[in-house]
Amino acid sequence: MSIFNREKPIVNPIKERQPKKPIIWVLDIAVILIAVIGIYLIVKPMYVHWQQDRLSKQLQEAFEEGEGTITFNADDWVVPGEEIETFGDDNGYNFDETEDLGETEQSETEPVEPEPEVITVKAIGRMKIDKINVDMPIAEGSTKYNLRVAIGHYSYSTPVGEPGLSIYLGHRMYDYGRHFNRLGEVVTGDKVVIENKSQRLTYEVDRISIIEPRELPEYFNEPTEGDSRILLVTCHPVRVASHRLLVHGKLISTENIA
Repeated sequence: MSIFNREKPIVNPIKERQPKKPIIWVLDIAVILIAVIGIYLIVKPMYVHWQQDRLSKQLQEAFEEGEGTITFNADDWVVPGEEIETFGDDNGYNFDETEDLGETEQSETEPVEPEPEVITVKAIGRMKIDKINVDMPIAEGSTKYNLRVAIGHYSYSTPVGEPGLSIYLGHRMYDYGRHFNRLGEVVTGDKVVIENKSQRLTYEVDRISIIEPRELPEYFNEPTEGDSRILLVTCHPVRVASHRLLVHGKLISTENIA
């Protein structure tokens, strides 16, 4: 037989795949889990923010159309750091209608009431600060639940428009432009407009303060000399919340709403 006619061995161009080693499977699973967790950490806050903003809009519409109330579950749409911002100082001062900072101290032996399962938020007005594009409903009460979806009126303070000090609290949200996130941009001379069912009240900012939380009672009880004044309160700086940013204003005009 000629050497030129000798049959060549058949070579399979596709090599047989070797099974993956266990360590490779573990690494693959770890990569997938990390990717899933990363997507979850990005998407979840966006979804919570969307729900909070949706409820804020519903609350404002409900106020304009009638009773002005919305409901949601107590454990829904929690704001990161809300316990710090709502109860945030070493002296136990809070803004959740359990304590009047002007007159009493909360008893250490007072029984703690269980938290409700369903929250009802009632709007009493609307706040606009054109300088920082704020246009939000005002809820009666500055509870941590109300502050998730609204600016909260501290119930122990004076009703808006009456002689005295009307106090409003809002979260210094982490996202730019949400709630009181940009309150630090407000300066003296800027205007704060509050609307209720019958009036549009315009306040002019005349002072800015940055204080420690333990100083709040002093500012909550500042004399107004018969003037109608407002005090806007939020945490400072953003994400740190070691201090409180206060925006003081005086009523300069009142307009009846038809």
